[in-house]
Amino acid sequence: MTKHSEANDCIWMVEGHEADENSRGWRPAEFFENNEKTPEDILKSIRQASVGWPLPQDRFPADNHPMPGSYPAADEQSVPQIFTNGFTFLSEESAEVVGQFDLGEGALYPTRLWHSDRVTPMPGNFFYLNVASKKDTFLPEQSSGIKKLASGKWQVPRLAKNLNLLFSKEALSGPDLWFQPMLMTNFFISDRLKQALDARKLSNDWMLTRCSIVVD
Repeated sequence: MTKHSEANDCIWMVEGHEADENSRGWRPAEFFENNEKTPEDILKSIRQASVGWPLPQDRFPADNHPMPGSYPAADEQSVPQIFTNGFTFLSEESAEVVGQFDLGEGALYPTRLWHSDRVTPMPGNFFYLNVASKKDTFLPEQSSGIKKLASGKWQVPRLAKNLNLLFSKEALSGPDLWFQPMLMTNFFISDRLKQALDARKLSNDWMLTRCSIVVD
């Protein structure tokens, strides 16, 4: 018989970085220097970052401007605690919390957001979140609500019903942010990091789903 973890023995899946409501129309400065096309080297960095590659700071654009013609413009919207334009960004408050935890091979890199005039900076400080650690602890045969892909990996459908993700106890050790190699798209955080975000009232934008640990 499978025995699940106690209330505090859990991890949390993050969906906020992929959520449509947290998507923002920021484009790197290089986009505007390349006939409004994202350069291939930046697209490559986005693809690699989205599956947990450790990348140096120079692989992330230093400046980001609002996409022309988008409505509402990125600089006219509130900035969530976690958001995306392909890369994952954190607002200053979340970055302060995350920076106190074990990122393993990952990193936080500062970046700048600008108003549409490209002269006035957006208020606040912003960071890229490079989640680059991995833990192979997912138990797909004991989980439910997931979809198996042709690659043999698994995916959590958006707004999945009856979702129940189970992991081995090794998920409780090591870095506080990580990807699961067998699960596409979403990354995970420790319960201690989740509690720290809760204490600062920052969790809502992160869209966290509790995941249980299977105890022998």
